[in-house]
Amino acid sequence: DTGQVTVTLRVAGLSVETASGLSPWADAIHLDGNHLTLTARNEETLPEINRYLVTHGVAVYEIAPKHISLEELFIETVGKEGGL
Repeated sequence: DTGQVTVTLRVAGLSVETASGLSPWADAIHLDGNHLTLTARNEETLPEINRYLVTHGVAVYEIAPKHISLEELFIETVGKEGGL
């Protein structure tokens, strides 16, 4: 378990440049309108991500863990190559 956590943030005023600046703390950064989805290195980086966004003039309305399906959880647990 790497401790990574995928979260969706509801934001306003986030530019692509500011979003790309999140790379020290997160991977798979995707901005879609007012929804930002990213995979944080671990849960402890979430306050740092929030602080970075607020410092750069972004309004953060919500930070929510992304719920994964049972199938995705199974693949994550067993591994993509660990078929039966």
